[in-house]
Amino acid sequence: MSCAYPFLVIVLISSIYGVFLADNLLPQIHALSGKDPEEDYFYQPGKTEVVLVFVTFHLLFSLLISCFVLASQSGPGYIPTENEQDRTKWREGDFVPRYMTKMEDNLVKEIISDLNYPGMATPKIKELLRRIPVVERKKKYGDHRHCGSCNQYKPDRTHHCRVCDRCILRMDHHCPWISNCVGFRNYKYFLLLLFYATCCTGFVLGGMFRRLIYAFRPIINTADFLLEDLPVVIVWLISLFLFVALCMFLSFHINLTLSAMSTIELREKKNNDDPFVVHRFKVAHIKYDRGWYSNLVHVLGPTWTWFLPIFPGGDGTYSTYNALSYDEYRKVKPTIATVLCPCFEGKPELNKPGAASSYGAEGEAKAMLSA
Repeated sequence: MSCAYPFLVIVLISSIYGVFLADNLLPQIHALSGKDPEEDYFYQPGKTEVVLVFVTFHLLFSLLISCFVLASQSGPGYIPTENEQDRTKWREGDFVPRYMTKMEDNLVKEIISDLNYPGMATPKIKELLRRIPVVERKKKYGDHRHCGSCNQYKPDRTHHCRVCDRCILRMDHHCPWISNCVGFRNYKYFLLLLFYATCCTGFVLGGMFRRLIYAFRPIINTADFLLEDLPVVIVWLISLFLFVALCMFLSFHINLTLSAMSTIELREKKNNDDPFVVHRFKVAHIKYDRGWYSNLVHVLGPTWTWFLPIFPGGDGTYSTYNALSYDEYRKVKPTIATVLCPCFEGKPELNKPGAASSYGAEGEAKAMLSA
């Protein structure tokens, strides 16, 4: 059953291509060369027009086929475990203190657990969150997300696909039409597949419009109508339906790309009824939302490769790391607890949310503020 939808796509693509070529392009070429024995031309184009139409359509069609093969056959991106460093992070979950300080981890937990955390939009907080290796956490207490099925810790934007039964990096959705998950490594191919499918169906609509009008002439030969005219009408109507649907779907995914969101993040997080889920999404979204142009470059790569099925690079874990110093921590923390940083040294038991006040540090902080 998993191959049924891709097979249907292949049949559909082949049918549209076959009718467009046999009943539209070839008759125009014959009309240009005068090789049609019946000399019944529905349209006699110029040589330049025929060459441009033929070359442009086959270029778009070739890119469409390439993107379909790459989107369906490329792996969507899985949690890396090839080297010791990756295994330490994603299998053992050894983030603290190896890849982030306890202080950084506690600050993220505090931000996640507080729906009204002050200073969320400040540049310092944004810079901090973009430097933390794992910002996206589960529940409201800020624990690292762990997949019980894969027995691995999840990088940011990673989700477990029940169909593939694996964790997918930057998972967007599982697409039955390509029988594959759409994730970090093949999202560009999927996006270009939608783009070139839209271009090809639009090209068919425009290029075959004269042939469509010609199909409604009085029926003289029933066999010619059934074998030539009727397929043109059916393919044109199917192309019209596909063009409208693809335009909507492509617009949706372009909007997601510009906003640095996936389908899962939009449906299950941003629009969730649980305020803590929405808050955690907003916190994590700060990390990988760099503005519409940078978001586009992140998905499509350098400008000259935007329309080519070339992987833009990256490992998909969003785990770039730079440790925070105590001084930096004091600058980014907008609450009264910022002045508690010096009190943390030599007191590891204070290095957890809410523990500072039990040692009288809050009073010490107020005294320091009033001094």
